[in-house]
Amino acid sequence: MPISNQDTKELNQIYSDWNETYGGQKQDYFACIYLKNKFKIDISELSGRVAFGPNDYGIDAYHIDLTTKNLYLYQFKWSEDHNLFKESLERLTNDGMRLIFDDSFPDSSANEMLNNLMAELKEVKDGIKNVLVHYVFKGEREKAEESTGLADRKEKLENKRYLIEKYFGRNDVQLSVEFISGSRIITKHEPRLSYNLLLLRENCVRTEADGKTMYVGFVPIMDLFQIYKSLGQKFLDRNIRMGLSGENSPNKNIRKALADIVLNEKTPPDLFSFNHNGVTLAAEHIDFNDTHAVIKVPRLLNGAQTITSVAKFMEEYDGHPELKTNKNLLDRIKVLAKIVIADPHSEFVTNVTICNNRQNPVEPWNLRANDLIQCDLHDKFKEQAGVFYSRQEKSFNHYSYEELEEMMVDTYRDIKIKPLAQTFLAIQGEINRMYDLPQVFENQKWYEDTFRRSYLDCDFRKIVIAYKIHLVSKDPMRRLEERLSQKHYNVISKGKHLVWSLIIQGIFNDPKLKDYLEDYGTNLVKELSFREYLKTLASSKLVPILKSAFANEEYKARIEKEKYDFLRTKDFFNHCKGIAEELHGWTKKSL
Repeated sequence: MPISNQDTKELNQIYSDWNETYGGQKQDYFACIYLKNKFKIDISELSGRVAFGPNDYGIDAYHIDLTTKNLYLYQFKWSEDHNLFKESLERLTNDGMRLIFDDSFPDSSANEMLNNLMAELKEVKDGIKNVLVHYVFKGEREKAEESTGLADRKEKLENKRYLIEKYFGRNDVQLSVEFISGSRIITKHEPRLSYNLLLLRENCVRTEADGKTMYVGFVPIMDLFQIYKSLGQKFLDRNIRMGLSGENSPNKNIRKALADIVLNEKTPPDLFSFNHNGVTLAAEHIDFNDTHAVIKVPRLLNGAQTITSVAKFMEEYDGHPELKTNKNLLDRIKVLAKIVIADPHSEFVTNVTICNNRQNPVEPWNLRANDLIQCDLHDKFKEQAGVFYSRQEKSFNHYSYEELEEMMVDTYRDIKIKPLAQTFLAIQGEINRMYDLPQVFENQKWYEDTFRRSYLDCDFRKIVIAYKIHLVSKDPMRRLEERLSQKHYNVISKGKHLVWSLIIQGIFNDPKLKDYLEDYGTNLVKELSFREYLKTLASSKLVPILKSAFANEEYKARIEKEKYDFLRTKDFFNHCKGIAEELHGWTKKSL
């Protein structure tokens, strides 16, 4: 909901009436408006419950309602941009929760509101049943809930529930995090955090090491499938990739095994676990009762191929009479499961994920899929350019055409993490690193230099255009073949990444860049007009640059000796860039 004139008038009036009393910035009074309307509290009673200054540790207001037994923690943004909550979520997760709920983490610099909260909470802690963290802004709640970057941060905050249980001395206090739009009070069903597995304590093995606990036992494959049906792709989001292609050999074999058990009755269901590698899950907590185990915040670390294969099998044979008749056979199929009890976002779980995904090759870029920068890029591509970013391998393929349309993203093609890294390197002129992608993802400094957080503030249509060049690279290369001598084309054909980088500079220096962003920056379609534009750019701009560069005595001598490694260097890119400045007036452009 956009910020209306009426909203602004109300904020201005409240600020005018109370600024001399409370001080602070105008936007701080959004909290006063909201709390007044929701809880019917006079603003004069809000002294000490609202922060009118810094050091808020991720919350800027609170309210304790002993009638409903709720503790409300708030962060307000007088903005339509839900991305502004990302830093607040991190601050509350990293420091704020410990400050509020852990007496061993004092901070004398905390603001007055936080000190009042901690003092009041000590007096009424026995009467609190729910801790509700609400992020209130003037935009659309749905967009906030669909944000990958916010979802990742929200889950990390929810995993701090153990601090609340320790503070209150009991495990029945619930933690809920949600986004609220404007001054409307919106209620919704909270997503389930707990799921049942048919697993008895006496039927599994418990092991501990270095303070970590793991249970190993056999669980029904349909229990895992039901969790997947409930959580969707979120169940897999701690995996380093989504399920591979349905035509992948292991996946076809899993579906065939299910068909032989359920549809053809050729194989007993108990045999399935003999031929299956098993799955690995992380869960925040596990409880056992007389009939099953209850796991909280489950995430699949390994086994995405199995779960997505079951889903495809159920979809493919939906309505098949034998599927209904032999449901008992389906329910008897079990797989060996390792259940790791740990924070799904911890480095420990990340390492477990990597080690349990060795049956299919794990590339360095797979291991970066859940980094915050990747989640934030996912959001930005969707919001600014309408393009889906597959930070997890094959994730685009797991959405239907209708689901992609509903997300309002290009249904034609997705951006992938590996060529995106090359795109950023091409923009930077780091030609040599474009040929060494494993090192780019493994070397932390190179990785941060490539995926710069400053890029989150750029016009993402520029990234899309730069990315699209590699999709149609044959067109400009073919034009260079036509316009360069055979000798020089034989040289430049070994430097395609250099050509990519130079074309980016040509587009970014083009006076019509704004028009090209409108025409080509919001999808990954390989338009004929875009390809023609790149061919024209290659012949009119790159040909004279390359001819001049190859005429340089140093590079001419290397060419004569058929030593072309210079094409993969930043030095040669800079040499070409200098020629481009002389010939065409180009300056080095970035995002």
